[in-house]
Parts: sequence; structure tokens; C-alpha cells
Amino acid sequence: MHASHAIHLPEHSPLWKVFWLYGVLPSNLLWLAVAWLVDRGRLPGATLGLLVFLLGYTAWIVAAVWKVAPNAKDPRYGVMAQALTVAWAINTVLIAFFLGLQIVRALVGG
Repeated sequence: MHASHAIHLPEHSPLWKVFWLYGVLPSNLLWLAVAWLVDRGRLPGATLGLLVFLLGYTAWIVAAVWKVAPNAKDPRYGVMAQALTVAWAINTVLIAFFLGLQIVRALVGG
């Protein structure tokens, strides 16, 4: 298997499917899991692991949306999907960083 096949990008899928079914829905479910773990205050290692996974997933979905944006019937939808996905990614990176920092700080006894 080549490295290019290791992370499959759905290049020929419709934009709506990639944006909503591969992007919005899973991202919200992942954040729900993070919020549940943080609320319980247990399993900080699992929470950090999920945050790392979420960052990797976010990078993948940005690339996937970027690849399929030209498939949109109306080019404006492609641009909107790209902009919204990048904004979501920036938000995810910032929240994951500061939340992860808080968890690491608690783990080292600060």
C-alpha cells in the first residue's frame, strides 16, 4: 500500500456528503465525547488522546472539503464550505490546545 492510499480523501464524493456526513456530524460527536470526558474529570490521558485524534481528523476533513469543493453545483457553496471548515479547524486547534494545556497542567500538579 502506498502512502497516498493510507489516508483516503473522498475526491469524487459530493460536497454535501463530505461536509455534513464526514465533517460536521463526526466533529460534533468527537467534541461531545471530549466534553463528556472533561465534565467527568476522569481519564485525562484518554481526553488528551481524543484531542490529538481530533486534531488529526480536523486536518483530514479540511483537506477532504478542499478536494471536493470544486464538485459543488454552485461554486459559492464550495467556497462557503471551505471557509466554514477552515474557521472550524482554527477553533478546534485553539480549543484543543488550551484544553490540552489545562489537562497537562493538572496532571503535573500545577
